[in-house]
Amino acid sequence: MNNTNCYIEFDINEINKYNELKHTFELIKQAKNNCEPKNDNFWLDNFPKYSLEKFHFLDDDIKPNFKTSEKGEFTWHFYSLILLLETNYEIEYLGCEMTQRDRGRIEFDPYSYPYGGITGLITFIKSFDCYPAKTDDGTGIYEIDLLKNGDFNLSEIIQAKPKKAFSIKLEFQNFIKKLKR
Repeated sequence: MNNTNCYIEFDINEINKYNELKHTFELIKQAKNNCEPKNDNFWLDNFPKYSLEKFHFLDDDIKPNFKTSEKGEFTWHFYSLILLLETNYEIEYLGCEMTQRDRGRIEFDPYSYPYGGITGLITFIKSFDCYPAKTDDGTGIYEIDLLKNGDFNLSEIIQAKPKKAFSIKLEFQNFIKKLKR
């Protein structure tokens, strides 16, 4: 995958969990990119138990038949995450690849800004016991610091460079200003 897209890089501790993340990501990618959302049972059947246990469900939701997380400040409602990932994000999913033996990367291309932010993707990745470490969200490159309470902080590594179309627009504006003088 090339480096011109937005991405989230993450640490992989168990290859089996990475493979499950990749498989589930491909299902989300297909649903989102083809505008074909799936039903609740589909997602319950395609997320592993250890991942589902990290989410909370409402009383009237279709739920797994095991204990899941209680509602908390940084605990996501499972179907709200699914709705964001497969419908509401203003992005195209590009891929999920292993870039090193213990590092993976999800790439995406925003349709526009703001596209919905990276919190949902970080939550998705963390639910597979992979740990987001770095992101280029289109505004800059950031190190991701996961906090014990379930939240995260971003530390800027590199400020985003203007996209080529943006720099051409600036050059055109400067040219117009010179003509006016």
